[in-house]
Amino acid sequence: MFSVPENFPDTLQDLLPKWAHFCLYVEKFITGELQQDLAGKHVLVGFSGGVDSTALLLVLHYLSQRNDYSLTAVHLNHQLRPEAADDAAWCDAFCHFLGIQCVVASRDVGSYAIEHNLGVEEAGRQVRYALFDSVKKSTSANVLALGHQLDDLSEDVVMRLIRGTGWPGLSGMTGFDPQRQLIRPLLMIPKSTLIAFVTKTGVQWREDATNADSNWTRNRVRNSILPLIQKENPNFWQSVSRLWKIGRIEQDYWKSMTADISDSIENTRLFNTHQAVRLRLYKAALDRLGPGQALADTLFKLDEAWLEKRVGSTFQFPGEKVAKIVATGVIFSTTH
Repeated sequence: MFSVPENFPDTLQDLLPKWAHFCLYVEKFITGELQQDLAGKHVLVGFSGGVDSTALLLVLHYLSQRNDYSLTAVHLNHQLRPEAADDAAWCDAFCHFLGIQCVVASRDVGSYAIEHNLGVEEAGRQVRYALFDSVKKSTSANVLALGHQLDDLSEDVVMRLIRGTGWPGLSGMTGFDPQRQLIRPLLMIPKSTLIAFVTKTGVQWREDATNADSNWTRNRVRNSILPLIQKENPNFWQSVSRLWKIGRIEQDYWKSMTADISDSIENTRLFNTHQAVRLRLYKAALDRLGPGQALADTLFKLDEAWLEKRVGSTFQFPGEKVAKIVATGVIFSTTH
């Protein structure tokens, strides 16, 4: 169970200067890099009780005192481990200690996985986000904050590379998702820093034994692949951080360049245009039609057909999407 830490720093001013500056760095990342202002808002925090989400809750707790926003934590018991109920009780007690509302829910993720023919990891993700959405609505929260950090981002980049993700998606998860109103304030901070920070406050977080389970892809990447990469390049984390920042810049650029895209692209827009731009236009038109990742090989074939003026050629994409070469350009549609 939760035990009250000795000499716990109650305010930002009570922290050692190093850790106060650490919290202010997170604040700067939120307002600067993510361009989000939390002042006056209600922030929902995904809280597992692990060191990452504990660090996030502590940082946001300290920053709320100077930015005038309220916090609600939400914890999900996945019913997958014997100690899960104890974790839930610990999270509730810790939030009570901080004076933060905590919503604790329990879901049978194992049964959900079987019912929906999913892996346990994906089932847990779906159930968690459904809970976040539900609590966000019921509490009128403005934004959801999650504790993903730089090690998680590195894992995500490697996993995307394994799956064959293209650029700029290869740069990893977003820091701010406008559709879900989701932020990841710790994304540029390595886990080792979070461990040192929470340790200094005297808080004993919860450890999830399933993080060592090699049956999960993310754990194999974390525990086997990344250590080998770091051995070859000890600065890999910094490389991922730079990659992420470049990716965000490029995503913003292409988003503005394709903002006016519709379900048809005229030849006049495609003529005398670099292939990089044409491919982005095709992808933007397809993304506009709904879920389903546009595959690079099919995009290349579509562009080749347009260059060769093969009017009538049709290309199928995931999500029941279709691209057809016509005399005036390319038309995009769905089959449902």
